Amino acid sequence: MTTGSAGGSSYPALTQSSRAAVAARLVEIVTLRHPEGLTQGQLDELTVVVEAQLSATELLHRFDLANGDEPAFTLPPPVGGVR
Repeated sequence: MTTGSAGGSSYPALTQSSRAAVAARLVEIVTLRHPEGLTQGQLDELTVVVEAQLSATELLHRFDLANGDEPAFTLPPPVGGVR
């Protein structure tokens, strides 16, 4: 596995301001889906989580993977099955 090679990646690099704009739009979508309203604290927390997810997604897309690459570990199913 090649790690961190951004040369072949076609995933767009987001600036901090564009990441914040995307996060704001995603938070706006969540507020539209929850017409009962969210507190300012919930909106602030949601913004932080969305920005972190955007950063993680951008980072993960920087790793070049071949079709046959496998994960370094697997997670067992939860005890008692999925509910």
